[in-house]
Amino acid sequence: MSEKTQRQIKTLSRRSVIAGLAAVPFIAGCSPRSTWSTTEVDVLVIGAGIAGLAAAKTLEDQGFSVSVVEADSRLGGRCHTLRLDDGYYDCGATTIGPAYGRIRTFANLAGVELVAPPSRDGFSYHINDMFVGPNEWENSKANKLVGDERRILPQSLEFTLVQRFNQIKHLFDWNAPEMLQYDIPYDDYLLSNGLSKEAIRLISLTSNSMSLSATSALFQMREFARLALPNTNKNEGEVYAAAGRKNYHYVKGGTSNLIDGMAGLLQSTPRLNAAVTAIDVSAGGIEAHLKNGDRIAAKSVICTIPYSALGNVKISPTLTGDKQNAVAKSQYTTTTHVFCRPKRAYWDDDGHPAGLVTDGLLDRVFANKGNDGKVAWLDVWLNGANAAQLDGLSKAQRNEKVMAELARVRPSTMGNLEVVGSYSWGNNPFVKGNKQVLAPGQIGSVYPFMASPWMNRLRFAGEHTRSTEAGLEAAAESGMREANAVMERVL
Repeated sequence: MSEKTQRQIKTLSRRSVIAGLAAVPFIAGCSPRSTWSTTEVDVLVIGAGIAGLAAAKTLEDQGFSVSVVEADSRLGGRCHTLRLDDGYYDCGATTIGPAYGRIRTFANLAGVELVAPPSRDGFSYHINDMFVGPNEWENSKANKLVGDERRILPQSLEFTLVQRFNQIKHLFDWNAPEMLQYDIPYDDYLLSNGLSKEAIRLISLTSNSMSLSATSALFQMREFARLALPNTNKNEGEVYAAAGRKNYHYVKGGTSNLIDGMAGLLQSTPRLNAAVTAIDVSAGGIEAHLKNGDRIAAKSVICTIPYSALGNVKISPTLTGDKQNAVAKSQYTTTTHVFCRPKRAYWDDDGHPAGLVTDGLLDRVFANKGNDGKVAWLDVWLNGANAAQLDGLSKAQRNEKVMAELARVRPSTMGNLEVVGSYSWGNNPFVKGNKQVLAPGQIGSVYPFMASPWMNRLRFAGEHTRSTEAGLEAAAESGMREANAVMERVL
């Protein structure tokens, strides 16, 4: 084994270097065994997303017997790629940041290729019932911003303005006691720092939350500090420098390829369609009950179910106190994607970029380019209340409504787009949302208990239990954190 590979494997477990990897090929979509009975393992991992697979890999590498169960008919959790005849479309997590060392190591071990993110065409705007291009925005009647806000394009408002008065100067101290004064409604914080009401309204279009009033300002400042501080702060910068700050990637062929690759590194095969309905915790171990009647006995459980869906599982003894409060009060924003391909270059007809930001139903339309540099497909990305508004519709009704709204706000699209797929995270019963967002007051009262275990043997992982990093890396880190905690109990 090369020295480079040894260094990579060390990042997967702080305990030791693995002498070799015996990867068991995983066949995506394979059927579960026809019958199951009571199974006994060292650790049961609930959820086969990034966090669950990272936990299972870490434990197996140290000789623990592990069973991974997934309620859905597919692996991945909030990583999901629609694989269609005309291409692939990522519905969930995609970006691999420069400091995503764990994710990059898993990709390398699994032989999963990383590629540069697709380039995108720019944005046009349908704001205040007017359609304008980016060159017209500053002096347009559609632009009701105030002062120097007017020079900022709508999609850049949040990052640009919030960073001017971001109170987080040291990323790893973001939730220190003196910072809790900023754990207040996000819109109130923006208003108190001089932003116009129109700026706050437009920020709500691109901010990934259900509403600004239901989002903690400190939580959102952490999201931006994570991106900005490595470029300005020496200590945080050293953490990010190793991989190259501008080294962002996607997974070639879609993020689901990373999921399949990580599953293929496991000695055991994750069980699909294996929803856990109850978890009985005792001093001597845990017994999990599956929907099909099977039971799994384990010494410990690592549960990666988003708290938005954890209510589907009966935990005994029932969660109480701070842990129960953390689970019950967790809020998730929902996201819906509608993917389209252009039949012709409609943007040539109106002379503006193919992308769109609108203050109506659609929020944002990302115009992604193919290898030839031409716009190849659109991602109509609806967040929060607008996504929830469409979740009650059938896919056909949802697609029809989106196309009708596009034609209304941008007539050049009429008849020139073809819907190829769509996906609603709010309608996924095993996730019930997309991104976990901390509400005002929760950083002091809820956040400290997001990752805390229940009776030591039931542990929790997933992006919702993260500290500073976000996305795929946060999920991987949390799974490995809990795997190491399990190992510490037996060493």
